[in-house]
Amino acid sequence: MKTFQKLGACLLCTSMLLGGCGSKNTHGLDADKPVTLTLWHYYNGAQKDALDKLVEEFNTTEGKENGVIIDAVAKNSISNIASDLHDSLEKKPSAEAMPNMFMAYQDTAQELMDRKKLVSLETYMSKDELKAYVSGFLNDGRYFGSDETKLFPVAKASEVMIINKNEWTKFANAEHIDETDLETWEGLQKTAERYYIYSGGKAFFSRDAIANYLITGSKQFKDELFTQKKDKTVFSVSDETMRKLWDNYYIPFVKGYYVKNGRFASDDIKTKDVIASVSSTASGTFFPKEVIDENGNSEAVNYLVLPVPDFKGTKDTAISQGGGIAITKSSEAKEYGSILFLKWFTDSKRNISFSARSSYLPVKKDANNYQTWMKTIKKSDIKPTKLLEDIMKTSMKEVTKGNLYASKSFTASYEARMYLENAINDKASADQKAVQELVRSGKSREEALQYYLSDDNFNAWIKQVRNDLDTILRGSAE
Repeated sequence: MKTFQKLGACLLCTSMLLGGCGSKNTHGLDADKPVTLTLWHYYNGAQKDALDKLVEEFNTTEGKENGVIIDAVAKNSISNIASDLHDSLEKKPSAEAMPNMFMAYQDTAQELMDRKKLVSLETYMSKDELKAYVSGFLNDGRYFGSDETKLFPVAKASEVMIINKNEWTKFANAEHIDETDLETWEGLQKTAERYYIYSGGKAFFSRDAIANYLITGSKQFKDELFTQKKDKTVFSVSDETMRKLWDNYYIPFVKGYYVKNGRFASDDIKTKDVIASVSSTASGTFFPKEVIDENGNSEAVNYLVLPVPDFKGTKDTAISQGGGIAITKSSEAKEYGSILFLKWFTDSKRNISFSARSSYLPVKKDANNYQTWMKTIKKSDIKPTKLLEDIMKTSMKEVTKGNLYASKSFTASYEARMYLENAINDKASADQKAVQELVRSGKSREEALQYYLSDDNFNAWIKQVRNDLDTILRGSAE
């Protein structure tokens, strides 16, 4: 009997040594010797106040228990963060010390990614922990050539279609159409043409971030814009796919069915230049409560919120966008302390309250449930508008269906994206004006449009785009 007791004691001691007596791995954190972690962010106003409040709560609860103190430093803008990060990397005389965490978009963190200065979330988080987060939001923090997650999602966004419900109802009743006519890009174009005729020549639609249309559209056609070949990024999408994207944006634009007059689509909604738009889910707070017509008359407006159209016969796809928080390499204790804070920060109820203040989506799967979202909001001091509620309801359905897509970042991805954004929007706007001028000079509408609808016009444009992007991408590789 004593032999068995001794054996049991030995086994117990061994298991305690191997398993750390059942205690969790603190990775060097010590409540008696706290570490201070710097977080650079770009929040201002109410967002900054909300973050500061949460940081204070963490520092006096979870942080105090584990030996972590967060020092949140406002940098006011993403460009300031990018500039200061570069100075820190280059060790310039006036540079600040590299922060332990910083808010960033993929391209903002690209330089540190290229220099292998970022911590992968997988280093300190289990697969089960990561599965709790929306996969599309995690993908938004990954880069070409790697499946590791480098940006921790904290408050994200997608896109929705926002429509002037007052004007839509009148138009839909008169033309005997309904919301199903807006489910596809092809259907939207036909609807916009009918509105152009119905309204006596007014545009129907405006959208923000045309690059998102190109990214998700090419994904739906299983022909992505950029791919990696032999460690080089290339603009690999086919002319056939680009022509489909052209035909469903540039063509209705040059015909006058679409327009982009304001900086944002919400500006075009406000001036009644259009009655429908595609915008970020985070733009809900920017849409006007009143619209103003060409005579200066204003009226209250109600909105209809719908999913972004898809291409006919393709899988539903919605963009995943918005920044995250990157963790820089340092000591194990500081890296793990950063993870500890971010996991606490993205607790579902806490994250719903924080993200809702700026119309952002929470980042965990269970938080992207509209009933859960509303229940949490009602217990807070947040007073969401009807528009924000409808945006959340619509976008959370897309999140739940797993339709989010994020393209991976690469060196010069920001430059390439901005080039594409301008290449199609600038041309569409300029050519629309050229057509209008030709009509004013006496040509028929058909004559004025003839060249702009031709194969020659598209072929010349796509050739120039390929040449320019080749230069941008080759330059980044040198």
